[in-house]
Order: sequence, then structure tokens, then C-alpha cells
Amino acid sequence: VKVKSVVRYGNDAQEIVDHARDRDFDLIAMSTHGRTGLTQFVLGSVANKIIHTATVPIFLCRVC
Repeated sequence: VKVKSVVRYGNDAQEIVDHARDRDFDLIAMSTHGRTGLTQFVLGSVANKIIHTATVPIFLCRVC
């Protein structure tokens, strides 16, 4: 597995989805804190936004 770091500016979820599309990725793998309730409502969820906008499969790993 090749790994490369990239810095992009803008809306975090949209930049991840756009980068995956631009580079023709087969999968987006990411971790999530699993926030719920008020924290989730106020902060939103990058993972949730990506799940609803990405055109490739998403692999989420919850961080404890």
C-alpha cells in the first residue's frame, strides 16, 4: 500500500471526497471518534458528510 500526505484547504469533507475523485481512489479509509448527541449536532461529522457524498466505498474505524 502506497501512502502519500497531501494538504488541501477548504471544507474538510468535500476536500477528501474531491481528492478521492481526482485521484481515482478505490476506497476512502478513515477513523472516527464516534461522537453522539449534542457534540455531534454542534460539530457535525466529517465521516457522516463523506458517507453521504463519496462515490467510492468508505472504511471507518472507530477510535475508542
